[in-house]
Order: sequence, then C-alpha cells, then structure tokens
Amino acid sequence: MKPGLWLVCGLIAASVSAETEVRPATALTHDWRDTLTPIQPGKFPLPRPVKATYHFGWSGITAAQASFDLSKASHDQFQLVMKTQTTGAVRALWRMDSQHTALCTASTLRPIRLEQTEVYKSETETTKVEFSPEGTRRTTRVVPSKEPPGKERRFKCANLFDLQSGLLFMRSQRLQTGDHYRFIVYPAKYGYLVDLDVVGREKLKVPAGTYDAIKFQVRLQEVNKNLQLEPHKKFKRAFAWLSDDRDRLLLKIQADIFVGSVWAELESVDFPEGN
Repeated sequence: MKPGLWLVCGLIAASVSAETEVRPATALTHDWRDTLTPIQPGKFPLPRPVKATYHFGWSGITAAQASFDLSKASHDQFQLVMKTQTTGAVRALWRMDSQHTALCTASTLRPIRLEQTEVYKSETETTKVEFSPEGTRRTTRVVPSKEPPGKERRFKCANLFDLQSGLLFMRSQRLQTGDHYRFIVYPAKYGYLVDLDVVGREKLKVPAGTYDAIKFQVRLQEVNKNLQLEPHKKFKRAFAWLSDDRDRLLLKIQADIFVGSVWAELESVDFPEGN
C-alpha cells in the first residue's frame, strides 16, 4: 500500500499505511500481549450517526481531503465509509482517490470486515480483510498487474481492531488525564501496537469550530508476522485530539514522520436529522 490512507486513529499518520519490509524478530523477555488494555468497551455512550469532512496537509501545504460517513448498518452494526483524494498542487504531482468501507459490531466494538480501494494514475489496488477472533484473512488485487492475483494472507493475532473499531473503542473509555491505553490496530495490511496516553484537556480551534478537547500522545510499534514488536522507523511521534463532549469527535491529528510534519483537521460536521 502506498502512503496516504491512514488518516484516523488512524489514528495517526500517513506513514502507518506505508508498506514496510518484514525484519527479523527481536528477542523479548516477556509477552507484550499480556500488557494490552482489556478489549471490553467502556461506559461512554455509543456515537450517533455523523458525517464529517477533514483536510490533510504536509508541513504548511494542504494535500488531501476526506469525507467520513458513520452510520448504523443494522441494529447492531456500525458502518464507516471514508472517501479520500489528493487536492491542489499535490494532486498534480500524485493523483490518489480512495474509498474505505468498514463494518463493526456496535455492542462489542469488534471489527467484522473492511474493503479498501485506492486508485492511482497507473494502477488500482483493492484490499479486503475479514476479521475473526483468531486474526485476519486478507486478499489484495492490483490492476493492471503482470503478477497473478494475490493469494489470501493471514495475520494470526487475537483482539485486533481496525481503524473504525479502534477509534470507537478509544472514545468509549473514561479518558481521564494520565490514563494509558494499549491495543493493536490492523488498518488494512499490517498490524501496529498503539500506545495512547491522555495528556489533558485544552481549548482547540479547528476549521469546524472551537471545542473543549481531550489531548492524547500517540506511540506506534510494528507487529511483524512472528508477533514480535519492531520500531516504526518512519514514525516519530503524534498527538491527537477528541472533542470533550457527548460526541467525542476526532478533531485533529498532528504527527512527525520521516518526511516532516503531517496533520489532519476537522473541516465540517453534520448529524443527520433525528439523531
């Protein structure tokens, strides 16, 4: 996968979706999976359906925009549809349009499946992931390609979140200053260990308005195919903000990665009538 589609807590930065090589496993003195936060949802109420737009940038340049549509797909399922495209001068240099659709169970906040399509100037890449208690099953197809269609690949690791369910799980917690949360996110092709620390509360102004906000520091490590942790060489650090209200909207992400500073901000938000 090429850079550009890890937008949420995604939490976190364009580099998280970047394809990375699998390096030799590192020896550990204990099983890091024993340190994960229990996957039970917190007591904060479930979100209401929402439509939102974000813009993304690199240093001082606006580079992309995205629309998010979170809805109830059924009585006990949430569906997230995220559409992203590069814009302006960046689009003239690097054209990318993508759609990411994901389903999760509302009562447990466990992911069910996702499908992601990225359209570039010279190729289209489609990734499908099915989640189970044991891990994931993934297929990827690139068109055009001289290679045969990608075979099914498995990532055998329990208690995974995808982008949607990871964000919903995080917002469901109590989020008091000093709280620490640790969980695994599988955005589409690789697993990442996410460490979130609640830094505090502050006022935050974004294009959508001024909000009381909860601030987090975010750290990432790769989880390789042997379920060993590896440093994420392209990611340095990140901060994320949620609105401190009934909706706990993702307001902003600011990340330092190998190409500099990247950011995402909430541009507009709308709650469908009756919600």
